[in-house]
Amino acid sequence: MGLSGKNVIFVGGLGFIGYEACKQLMAKNMASFFVFDVLDKPENIKALQALNPKTKVYYTKFDITSKQSIKSALADVVAKVKYIDALINGAGILTDPNVELTMNINLIGLINTTLEALPLMDKNKQGRGGVIVNIASVLGLEPCPPAAVYCASKFGVMGFSRSIGDPYYYNITGVAVVTFCPGLTETPLKNNIGSKYTFEYSKKISEELNSTKTQKPEVCGAHLAQVVESHENGGIYISNQGTLAKVTPTVYWQPTYH
Repeated sequence: MGLSGKNVIFVGGLGFIGYEACKQLMAKNMASFFVFDVLDKPENIKALQALNPKTKVYYTKFDITSKQSIKSALADVVAKVKYIDALINGAGILTDPNVELTMNINLIGLINTTLEALPLMDKNKQGRGGVIVNIASVLGLEPCPPAAVYCASKFGVMGFSRSIGDPYYYNITGVAVVTFCPGLTETPLKNNIGSKYTFEYSKKISEELNSTKTQKPEVCGAHLAQVVESHENGGIYISNQGTLAKVTPTVYWQPTYH
């Protein structure tokens, strides 16, 4: 799906990877680009707008932990441009001692945003189909002992995305669901591994993990923009150490139907 002439929402678009992806997306000649974020950075919004006057950029102050905030932000998009063609769910934190906040932002907020947006995008309801890209992590594919809570939230994103991205749903709604898994990337979130670890025994291994090889957010952001355009329902991608690769999950169990 080319993004030219489309209306795109980016949740968490002012974070490090998110903002780099936003800059890449501005080259795609979208009709409208809505940046939802709890951060208020008007200079970044102005800088995005300056990249391409053909795309109208909007900023919405957004609290992903509030269902009302999610509903009103999405309703505002529909009121302004009628259709949502792409939704990127990119809000995330890494602060393992705060279990509830981690889950509310990384998983519950993402689920609520997806479920509120789907009827607005569903070609049988108010939409014309499109794509939802959920940002998980390589730590949603493999365990991470020093950041067990963050890891659990990202495993949740992976399970939700793979389930909601089933071909059965896609054939009805026309909304593709793609999952994007960044590897360790040079951001403040990554650095929290070394200080916001799970519990006291995690300190040593968290420091070791925090010193491993990373990638630049610019590279990861470019990969994310590429994945948004792929429109491949059920697609799972890893962006790690400068390389974008597709993931084929291992199937351990399938139901046996009568």
